[in-house]
Amino acid sequence: MATVLEAPATIHQKLAAARLPALPQVVLQVMQQCEDEAAGLTEIAAIVGQDAAISAQVMRVAHSPHYNRGRSLENLNQCLAVLGTQTVRRIALNQAIYDLLGRFQGAARVDLIPFWCHSLLSALMAQRIAGEVGYPRAEEAYLAGLLHDIGRLALLAAAPDDYAPLFDSEGETLLAEERSRFGLTHAEAGGWLAERWRLDPLFCDSLRFHHESAARLRDAHPLVQVVHLANHLATRGLTGIDTGIWGLDTARLETVLTTAQDAFRQSAEAFGIPPSEAERKIAGSPRDSEAALHALARAAESRLVAGSACDEGSPPDRQQEAMSAIVRSASLIFGTGRAAWLELADGKLCGVSPEGQDDRLREIRIPLSSTASRIAQAMDQTVILLAREADLGLPDRHLLHLLAAPALLCLGLAYAGERMGVLVLALDEASAADLRERRALLSSFAAEAARCLAAARARTQALVETRSAVETAYQSRVREVIHEVANPLGVVHNYLALLRDRLAGEAGAAEIDLMREELRRVSGILQQLRLGEIPATLTPEAVDLNALIHRVVEFCRRGKPEMAGIETHFRLEQDLPTVRSDRNKLKQILINLVFNAVEAMPGGGRLTLSSAFWHTGRQQGQIELGVEDTGPGIPDAVLQQLYSPVATRKGGGHAGVGLAIVGRLVAELGAVIQCHSTGAGTRFKLLLPVQIEATGTHV
Repeated sequence: MATVLEAPATIHQKLAAARLPALPQVVLQVMQQCEDEAAGLTEIAAIVGQDAAISAQVMRVAHSPHYNRGRSLENLNQCLAVLGTQTVRRIALNQAIYDLLGRFQGAARVDLIPFWCHSLLSALMAQRIAGEVGYPRAEEAYLAGLLHDIGRLALLAAAPDDYAPLFDSEGETLLAEERSRFGLTHAEAGGWLAERWRLDPLFCDSLRFHHESAARLRDAHPLVQVVHLANHLATRGLTGIDTGIWGLDTARLETVLTTAQDAFRQSAEAFGIPPSEAERKIAGSPRDSEAALHALARAAESRLVAGSACDEGSPPDRQQEAMSAIVRSASLIFGTGRAAWLELADGKLCGVSPEGQDDRLREIRIPLSSTASRIAQAMDQTVILLAREADLGLPDRHLLHLLAAPALLCLGLAYAGERMGVLVLALDEASAADLRERRALLSSFAAEAARCLAAARARTQALVETRSAVETAYQSRVREVIHEVANPLGVVHNYLALLRDRLAGEAGAAEIDLMREELRRVSGILQQLRLGEIPATLTPEAVDLNALIHRVVEFCRRGKPEMAGIETHFRLEQDLPTVRSDRNKLKQILINLVFNAVEAMPGGGRLTLSSAFWHTGRQQGQIELGVEDTGPGIPDAVLQQLYSPVATRKGGGHAGVGLAIVGRLVAELGAVIQCHSTGAGTRFKLLLPVQIEATGTHV
């Protein structure tokens, strides 16, 4: 029995830190497709899907918390849609960087082409088998077939000296040697990695059990069976297959085998890879192609620093967006998890959640002068890795617990002499051990992140200044217009006062009073606007709601000719308690609701206004004001944004800015508004809080 070279815990740590080598031709084509504006996700997925290493990275990143918000991602197309082409391109770039800058010396000692060919052929087999057996997720089967041996690449990258001699072995011999030397097989390593990448548990099992006997898999999940059979066909063909277990006769299996082999040959030719061992000996392995390696190295190195800290594409315009982009990039490059941004303000590092998901981080305050916090020291030392909790002060332990991580990566961000804060990233132990040897790259990342954040701050400040200048100019023009409007309004108001005096005691006097009242309200609104804004403060006074409803309807009837064809009904509860509220704002709400109801019934209809009192608790109550019409109802699109400004559609439902004003005024009054709309009409219900007299009555 050979000596076990690695304890399971140790090999797991190395597997977690390992990056898997990719085929240079595939990486080049992925980058070219992502740069091609005419290429779609389907074309990019076709390239990515032919390489196990890049597919694994895409799946891992797409399922990470920074990109996936609980969505089920079953195939490469869905993963690409979540990530976007620029992120996929960067995954290929990062893969190339690690491959070509000497990270995988062990991988260079073996010919990876047979491994790659077997993975691709297995994927094509799995896809076709899924169709034959009725498994509905053919793309998932393809991915599982492509990644089923990913544990072999991981072991090669994690322990190159020990695993390279085994790489050309196969079958039971390989499994026995792996367990003897490492304490686990490549199938178990692949399943463990897939779990760590948060892939579907059944997907993980398809990797973990692909070397189990067919008899043991008789009752297994279909995906596990499909991957096992695909691996068998790709390795041994039809030899030794018990067709009774799989429910497929020999003829159907032969069809699967021949069609998959044909598709494989076409793919191999597209990448310039000789598919047979004899052809590879004549043509040479792609890993020996200096031109391909140099082209890939130049493409990768040219973007290493420039594209490492921020997402590519349009630069973020706000600090929050820039920090989120930096965190996503750190996850992509270093495999980090959750994050905290400690912004420097008034000599303290103040916690902020980059993704806006953790309010407890806002309670963190670490003085920059703190001797108990190594996080504070990162402001000047740029890069600090914290791993052992026992060695940390309480401020750092708080972050360790809030981010639920065994280790933290702390990056001090400063640009052009300005210290901005410390970015704290959650790490697992394996990633922390790996990053300890890469301080130069971490420092470069921190410098680029600081530059990105400073640029976003500068753009935000410029936007604020521009907006302030525009608002100042706008307010100046508004004051000029209001001044011009106020003069004729004043003349009209004074003329109405003279006319009212002449008509004292006559029928028209009440109508003039109504117009003067509305002119005073409009003048008040203009005066508030002239001063800069319409304040949300209330001017409370005792309001008789029923009387206000009658007055509003009378005003609308005089000023809205369309009401001539509308039947008006009142269902007003008598002896309502007096409400202390802002009369003008209540009136404006009612006018807007009545106008919207009338506009919804251009051919005539019935308008109903109601009031009622509701007890809600001891000495507490609510008054309900209702406005109901018999129009065609509010369209669903408008209902979704009922109190937001929308395009006016008079005569066909409630729309325009009127309801947006209603929503704002209701919030300022501390009231509640509800809407019920069907094809037979719409009803708005306004609930106003009231205080009840100590007697408990409202008579």
